[in-house]
Amino acid sequence: MAYYLLLTFGCKVNQYDSAAMAQELAGQGWQAAPDGVAPDLILVNTCTVTARADQEARQAIRRLHRKFPQAAIWVTGCYAQRAPGELAALPGIRGVLGNKEKLVLLSCLEQAWPDGRPLIRVGSFSPSESFSPPRKHPRVFPGHTRASLKVQDGCSHACTYCIVPRVRGPSRSLEPQGVEKSLLDLAQAGFREVVLTGVNLGQYGRDLQPSTTLAALLRRLAASPWPLRLRLSSLEPQEITFDLLKALEAFPGLCPHFHLPLQSGADEVLRAMHRPYRAKDFRQTVRELIQRFPDAALGLDVLVGFPTESGKNFEDTYNLVSSLPVAYLHVFRFSPRPGTPAAALPRLPDREVKARAQLLKELGQAKKREYYQRQVGKVVEVLVEGPAPPKGWLKGLSANYLRVELPGPLTWQNRRLAVRLRERRGEVLVGEAVADQALSGGLSLKETNKGRRSPSD
Repeated sequence: MAYYLLLTFGCKVNQYDSAAMAQELAGQGWQAAPDGVAPDLILVNTCTVTARADQEARQAIRRLHRKFPQAAIWVTGCYAQRAPGELAALPGIRGVLGNKEKLVLLSCLEQAWPDGRPLIRVGSFSPSESFSPPRKHPRVFPGHTRASLKVQDGCSHACTYCIVPRVRGPSRSLEPQGVEKSLLDLAQAGFREVVLTGVNLGQYGRDLQPSTTLAALLRRLAASPWPLRLRLSSLEPQEITFDLLKALEAFPGLCPHFHLPLQSGADEVLRAMHRPYRAKDFRQTVRELIQRFPDAALGLDVLVGFPTESGKNFEDTYNLVSSLPVAYLHVFRFSPRPGTPAAALPRLPDREVKARAQLLKELGQAKKREYYQRQVGKVVEVLVEGPAPPKGWLKGLSANYLRVELPGPLTWQNRRLAVRLRERRGEVLVGEAVADQALSGGLSLKETNKGRRSPSD
């Protein structure tokens, strides 16, 4: 019996790629190594969006080699695409594969240099690169009740701080009929939520012939009934058009959860970043989303310490975020990526950047508490994920991205339930199931919540 260990860093697209590689390995008789069993193969799927991501990958590889010195370590992902030589020099490395080579993992595993040197297979991306799906879209997502479906890869923007277009290639999309077929397969496999994901999801369809849009894809999908709810991964703010807003509002079963990369609330910094919108545009986009989805969870990415960010620029960012109905923040400190224009600019003092990041993180925590408290008393749709302590309790995720716990039997796992939220306990909401028929057409959540006010209103 051959055993493997798969370690994934980074975004949902990387997690999807890892699920696809695990499925390929399983098809050839490999098994995930149980606790206490040494793997024969270690596969590390890396991220390189920051220097810290690189460091975490290197540390993990060294740690795994010390723990399993006989295992063959193969590295892939964005760090492998950017700097394969750095990774090949680490102890225990048998091979380094780029992002395109994930699709031919099995054939690469069969190769090795006769002198014992690591095998390096890292192909470049062409401007006309097309979307290359795995042989079979994954239908197993370890640790997740929800499924992911990658419908777009790559990015054709040119933000001055970002390495992603270089390591992921240009934007490219899965054909609409491929999206429909994969969604049907996932629904038939029993999934009750699918996350449509991509490196830049809002660019979906522009590369296809004939070209299309994410809004058109949603309208096409909405024409058929689906026994699952749909969640979207991150959307660039400039790509949330009026047409997309209408398609989002009309889509049945859409999760009201939107993650937007703001990056900065200062127009000067946005210009230096080559971000194609301004603070007032972002504010208007948020206003339109919340008008259509009043209880939506709005998450933001904010990049702190860009080289041209002044103290006043940071205040503008802080004040903009503070004024918006934000549910959570992802705060990143600027990390110079080799080969990007911003990497050549003088950096701000680390102490100042850390202090600014801490202020935003504290604001994000306060915003999250406020958002959770506003949901108390409401009825939300929860996808039950599994058991939670103490015995007899379950955990799940609401359509609007709330972590929820409730009492109930294990037979509710992977079911969508209407749950009334009773109280907030830290970053978890405690509730109880109400009319199960609410999710089968007998009762709408909007009607259930009509006229009710949360204790914080």
